[in-house]
Amino acid sequence: MPFACTACGEPNPSLGATCPACGSFVRYRESDPDALRTAVSDDVWAALPAVESRVELGEGETPLLELDDGALPSGAYAKLESLNPSCSFKDRGSSLALSHVRADDASFESVVVASTGNTATSVATYAARASAPCAVLVPEGTSTAKLTQAAAAGARIFTVEGTFSDCFALSQRVADDRILNATAVYSANPFVASANRTVAFELVRQLGAAPDWVSVPVGAGPLLGGTYAGFEELSKAGIVESAPRMLCVQARGCHPIVRAFERGESVTAWTEPITTDIDAIADPLRGYAADGEHTRRAVLDSGGTAIALPDDDVHRWRARLTERAGVYAEPASAASVAALDACPDVASDDLVVALVTGHGLKEAPNEDPRPTHIDDDADAVREALLQ
Repeated sequence: MPFACTACGEPNPSLGATCPACGSFVRYRESDPDALRTAVSDDVWAALPAVESRVELGEGETPLLELDDGALPSGAYAKLESLNPSCSFKDRGSSLALSHVRADDASFESVVVASTGNTATSVATYAARASAPCAVLVPEGTSTAKLTQAAAAGARIFTVEGTFSDCFALSQRVADDRILNATAVYSANPFVASANRTVAFELVRQLGAAPDWVSVPVGAGPLLGGTYAGFEELSKAGIVESAPRMLCVQARGCHPIVRAFERGESVTAWTEPITTDIDAIADPLRGYAADGEHTRRAVLDSGGTAIALPDDDVHRWRARLTERAGVYAEPASAASVAALDACPDVASDDLVVALVTGHGLKEAPNEDPRPTHIDDDADAVREALLQ
C-alpha cells in the first residue's frame, strides 16, 4: 500500500494524515509506469489505492472546454470540475475517502467534515451512497444552496461561530478511530490530495501532453498539491516531459499562501480581518498553516507563482465566463480564469488550464435574476432579442 510520507518517504499503512516519523503529510504515490499509463489512457483508478468496493457516482472525466477570449492566452482551457456529481471538484476525494469508510477492514463507521459548503455537499452525497452517517460543520452564513444539498443527502448540519478554521478545529476533536475526518485539507486525511492526482491524468489524456500552466483557486490547496503530484509521477515515469507550472490563486481579502510566497517566507495563519466575499477560498489556515506551506512548496517546486485578486476582478470574470463561454461558475471557481488574465508570467501563447471547481448554482439562492414581466407580448420579446 504505497501511502507514504511526502518528505521522508516512510510508508504509512495506518492511513494517518501525518507521518509518525517526521510529521509531514501522507499521500498515495504510484511509481509503476504501467499503472500510470493505464490511468492516463483508460482508468484513473489504476493509480489510486485498491479498495474492495468503490463508492462512485460517476465523478471525474470532466469536460475540457477551450476558452476563446481575446483577453486570455490563445491556448486557454477550462476544466469543468463543476460538472462532477455534486457539482464540485470535491467529489474525487469524497469518492476515495468513502470507499475506505465502506471497506470491510475499515474501522470507520461515519464521517465528519468541516466546510464552507462544497466539501459538505460532496461528502454528504457520497456518505449517502455509502450508507454512512455524516455530520457537517459549517460557518454561520454558509450558502443556503449548499446546505440544502447536504441536508437532502441526509447529513446532520451544524453551524459554528467563526471561520472555516474554527470548523476544522472542531472536526479534528470529533474524529477518532470510528469517525473519519473527511475535510478537504492535507492534515485531515491522506485521501483528498491523493485523489486529486487524477486531474493530472485526465488532462494529459485530453490534451495529449502536460500544459504549460494549471491555474487553481486555493484555500488550503490540496487540489493544487494533488494535481501537481500527479504530474510529477507522470514526469518521473517518462509519460510527460515535465510537470506544468502551478498558478495559486487566492482572494486579496484573505491570502495567507500568496502573502508568504511574495515575501519568500513560510506560510503563517491569516490573523487580519477577512475582507472578501469569495468564501470558498477565504481560508485563514488558523491552526494548520502547515497545509498552506505544503501548497506553497508545490508552487515553488513547479516553477509557478501565486497571485491574489480583488473581488471585483473575480466577479467580473465570473459574469464574463457565463455570458461569453456559457460556463456558470461559483465565484471562487472563476478566480482561476481571472488569474490567467491578471498574471504577467503567463505568456500569450502558453497552453494553460484553469480548474473551474464549483457550479454557479451553489450560490444561486443569493442572487436576483430580475426578470421583466410582460403581458403576452410577442413584440416585446422580439425587440429584446433583436435590438
